[in-house]
Amino acid sequence: MPRPPLAVGTFGAMNFLVIGKGRVRAQVSFRDFDGRRRSVTRYGRTKAEAERRLRAALRDRDSGLDEGDSADSRLATVAAAWLAEVEDSDLTVGTKRLYRFVVQSYVMPGVGQLRLREITVPAVDRLLTAVRTSHGPGAAKSTRSVLSGILTEAVRRGALPTNPVREAGSGRGHRRPAKGPRALTVEKGRQLCERLATDAEAVRLDLPDLVEFMRGTGVRIGEACAVRWSAVDLDAATARIDATLIRVPGRGLEIQEFPKTTAGRRTIALPAFVVDLLARRRTPTPMAQGTSSHLRQALDRAEFDWVSSHVFRKTVATRLDEAGLSARQIADHLGHNRPSLTQDVYMGRGLASPEAANALQRSR
Repeated sequence: MPRPPLAVGTFGAMNFLVIGKGRVRAQVSFRDFDGRRRSVTRYGRTKAEAERRLRAALRDRDSGLDEGDSADSRLATVAAAWLAEVEDSDLTVGTKRLYRFVVQSYVMPGVGQLRLREITVPAVDRLLTAVRTSHGPGAAKSTRSVLSGILTEAVRRGALPTNPVREAGSGRGHRRPAKGPRALTVEKGRQLCERLATDAEAVRLDLPDLVEFMRGTGVRIGEACAVRWSAVDLDAATARIDATLIRVPGRGLEIQEFPKTTAGRRTIALPAFVVDLLARRRTPTPMAQGTSSHLRQALDRAEFDWVSSHVFRKTVATRLDEAGLSARQIADHLGHNRPSLTQDVYMGRGLASPEAANALQRSR
């Protein structure tokens, strides 16, 4: 005879299992307030202690559906709502994929089942420290950003008065002192290009021109690979950066018809050597599978293992800074939303800066 269904907010018989010396598991099937049956489990040193903890957990469950609008809402509820907004936004495919990964891999396992009132500054610090220890500073930085977005949504809903992530420490005390951006010197840049030019495999894969283009423009590797001839004006010595290359799961590489950020849509002035390079080719750098990994291998063979595609952006920023360009001009050239040095000088966001091209030409 089939069991009668549980009423909402009730649970079935408790099950106990001794899983080790001084460790007992208490488990029960609970019909939650959304109508779903869920397994609820607690542990204790004795059967009685495990049962007490389990009954306390059942009493603490919400008395209604969790709408994510109170301090007793679980962070997972607000995280799901925040991700839904992210999916409907105009963020890039890669950014959306990164945010989903961070929520699923770091935020949910660490604090997903905590209630919002339990997401305190110490709780945030513990999560970031754990992620940094296990996965590195980059993962911790992404986790901090995503968690801040989720809790900003909680503040907007009236569930929290303030965002605790803003008060949490950066965790710099747990890291080695940050090093300044490392850039190629003029001589090292020439040496790298010479070595790539004599690397038969790099030449076959069209990497020397790609590196020279990035070294002369500071564009991201995805932006470089997405440049179309229609975006280049050799007479004006400019290139329009309005797309980037992305990898779409299940489909491979595709050109995304907008760059990484709003400020990334820009027109940059080209130094003479880049104009000559493009005039010689008369075609843009082709879209190719594995370009990043092939470039990594070529840089290793050239004994520049510390160089990545991003180093070329750092190098360009350094050259422009050394040439006396303002922080605003440098940010406009690189497609940054905010200048890193100063935000007081505005020189026409999104417009070509001849001074940038001249500085890069002189530094070649």
